[in-house]
Amino acid sequence: MKINCLIIDDEPWALDLMEDFIQKIPYLRLVARCEGPMAARPYFDKEEIDLIFLDIRMPDLSGIQFLKTLPRKPSVIFVTAYNEFAVEGFELDAIDYLLKPVPFDRFVGAVSKAYEYISFRKNNRQVASNEDFIFIKTSHKIQKIFYEDIIYLEGLKDYTRIHLSGSRKPIVTLQSLKYFESRLPSTTFIRIHRSYIVSLRKLDTVSRKTVFLGETELPCSEHYRNILYTLIGENL
Repeated sequence: MKINCLIIDDEPWALDLMEDFIQKIPYLRLVARCEGPMAARPYFDKEEIDLIFLDIRMPDLSGIQFLKTLPRKPSVIFVTAYNEFAVEGFELDAIDYLLKPVPFDRFVGAVSKAYEYISFRKNNRQVASNEDFIFIKTSHKIQKIFYEDIIYLEGLKDYTRIHLSGSRKPIVTLQSLKYFESRLPSTTFIRIHRSYIVSLRKLDTVSRKTVFLGETELPCSEHYRNILYTLIGENL
């Protein structure tokens, strides 16, 4: 398996070093080296980027700020000269945090972890259509969730709450609502609002502007209403 990666840094010497390291790892494919976040943005529209080597302190837009703007976040290894951002970096589920100048052995260790995680995620995606569950990353662990247990998903900026049957406390993951919209079965789960995806199996009542899942009332926006009505009609 090849991992598509980007280097994003404003220092030419750091770009050179990371490019040299990447060329020594057979399973890494360098898509581009980018002098800053804005130069990197177009590549996310052209092809699937699995991993980014991201500097944090850059002019105009920091690496952390840039990462938060991505609707579909790749795996990230932060590469920086400043260790004060380490905590925030790991809160964003970074694979690793490398301090410049990066020794090659630390680089190898970081990309080995990235390979393991990305391989797992891609394999899970390939079998998802034949399975009745999904794996998600939450609180430094990977958790298995069965589709039948999901009531609804709630998108909140950079993370998603997954509300489950028999659980008072939702599961929180930094994966976006758009991520789940593309991976959950479209015949079972439907987006009803920019902030909500619901399970059709748990849906009890539909009105013009809201839906009920048991005692939970959620808004249903006009943009998604016709799609919902179409799916319901197919089951009448």
